[in-house]
Amino acid sequence: MYSTYNLVRKLENYEDSLETSDILIADVASDIKQVLADMRKIDHNGIFEDDDEVGQTFKQILKTIERLERL
Repeated sequence: MYSTYNLVRKLENYEDSLETSDILIADVASDIKQVLADMRKIDHNGIFEDDDEVGQTFKQILKTIERLERL
C-alpha cells in the first residue's frame, strides 16, 4: 500500500513539474519573439546591418535569436 502511494505521489510531482516546464518554455518563446520583433523595429531602416562592425554583431545576434525561435 505504501509503495503504491509513494509512486502515485512521485508521478503527480513529475506531472506538475512538466506543466511548469511547458509554461516556462512558452514564456521564453514569447520573450524571444518579442526580442526579435524589437530588433527588427529598431533597425527598420537597415542602418545597423549596413555598418561594418555593428552590422556583423547585429547579424550574429539576429541569427542567434532566429535559431532560438525555431527551437
